Amino acid sequence: MTATSRDGAGVARAEDGRVVFVEGALPGESVTAEVVRTDKRWSRARVVTVLESSPDRVPVPCAHQLEGCGGCDLLHVTPDAQLTMKTAMAIDQLARAGVEVPDPSMRRLVDDHGRTTIRAAVHDGRAGYRSRGSHDVVVPDECDAVDPLAEELLVDGRYPGSSRVMIRVGNRTGDRMVVVERDTFDVSVPDDVVVVSEAQLKKGKRAWIHEEIDGRRLRVSANAFFQNRPAGCDALVDEVRSMIEGAPEGHLVDAYAGVGLFSATVGRNRPVIAIERGRDSVADARINLTARDARIVKADVERWRPSPASVVVADPAREGLGKRAVKTLLRADPSVLVLVSCDPSSFGRDAALLLDAGLHVDRWTVLDMFPGTSHVETVARFTR
Repeated sequence: MTATSRDGAGVARAEDGRVVFVEGALPGESVTAEVVRTDKRWSRARVVTVLESSPDRVPVPCAHQLEGCGGCDLLHVTPDAQLTMKTAMAIDQLARAGVEVPDPSMRRLVDDHGRTTIRAAVHDGRAGYRSRGSHDVVVPDECDAVDPLAEELLVDGRYPGSSRVMIRVGNRTGDRMVVVERDTFDVSVPDDVVVVSEAQLKKGKRAWIHEEIDGRRLRVSANAFFQNRPAGCDALVDEVRSMIEGAPEGHLVDAYAGVGLFSATVGRNRPVIAIERGRDSVADARINLTARDARIVKADVERWRPSPASVVVADPAREGLGKRAVKTLLRADPSVLVLVSCDPSSFGRDAALLLDAGLHVDRWTVLDMFPGTSHVETVARFTR
């Protein structure tokens, strides 16, 4: 293996020159692998036997991952090496986009208790994870990747009649909720758990939990986006706060605001314009920002009519900002723009767009928001 691809697979070359992405292989290793997919220019394979092992390889501690569970794809890598791999993946995507940046900081989570939101498949009434590359379901009898409050509902909950369930808990409040695909009548969970169906939500029923971040109690509805672990929220808030420190006084634009995570925390001492298109997230933001000097705009970021702002914080979905959103946000003429990205490819594309518009990156951080997986989270500060 010569490198790591953007999804954590090892990169090798076949005899015919074709690039082969090998799931489960690490740079410097020699392996035998089974080809599972072939395209004109590349192939995808999975490790069968490791012939020469990397010093970064460790035994996989989860029996369910060895069974084929697709939930955690980097359990064979030491925690320190995982973060180094993710940083290399982000740097590679920036280089492909022609973006030059300073060396990043790397940050792991502190006091992390695992994921607090789980989207699981249901097989014979029990929740589980899809197997790698198939629709089969691996039903766990334990899962160290999730918060204990959620693990109980994943392992012991029963959801007959549904093919999927969403589990959401508040680690710091004890709130718990499940959203099932179909009827709630035969769902078996502890009495403290709010149970609601997808059909009920579509008809207007409201259901939510609360979580505490940076001393603020935030409401999070069933269909609202929220980072799936409070330790990750802590790290994001801390990074963003440090990156806007010293920026001139003035408005803070919280683009893709969700339930108001950044508006409620790093925006405390500034007037805030929170832009969010999701109905449930907007409803939560109105509650979460009640005591704040905040104006909530329900709209796509691209359709927002810009007004002057000192700071912009943008936390878009996986597809990133794109040309239209970059153009719109820069019309606010911010001194500092902080980009929170959950995908290294879109991060590279957005960074190139921002640099073309005259900004530059003066610091950035790679966060290990999802230990055990190849998911990469970055936070970068762009200034004029």
